[in-house]
Amino acid sequence: MKRFFKPWHLFAITLVLVGTLFTMTSCGNDDDPKSVVVDYYVSVEEQFLINGSSDKTDRYENPVTRMRNAIHNVYPTPDATGKDEVVLAACDKEFEAYKQMYLGYADHFTCLFHIVRAVKLGNEVKENVTLRTYVYDINATATDVEQ
Repeated sequence: MKRFFKPWHLFAITLVLVGTLFTMTSCGNDDDPKSVVVDYYVSVEEQFLINGSSDKTDRYENPVTRMRNAIHNVYPTPDATGKDEVVLAACDKEFEAYKQMYLGYADHFTCLFHIVRAVKLGNEVKENVTLRTYVYDINATATDVEQ
């Protein structure tokens, strides 16, 4: 009697079956349809500096952190419509409060960042729109060019 299944035949069949199972299983991604949400974030162009250096920044509140918190306080959960006016009003209020807090100090505070509206599908960003730019230049001194 002939043996139809030799050990290497069984190994080859097992490989084919395991390969088929791997290609038919999910990759762990959510197969449910994803919904579109609007979120807001701070895009930093120039980091927070004191007198042109990052050495003393830990002594003062970071304007980027404060702005992120202001956005989160008025828009804690992303939704499908967004709230541009509410977010920008909170950002404007925070910007003015920060300037007033440190106006008159001997140190020169600088920072530049943008408030960005992001339209996302799941974790993928589909569209970014810069809504407003904030330039922090608190307690600047006159230079030869400005005089």
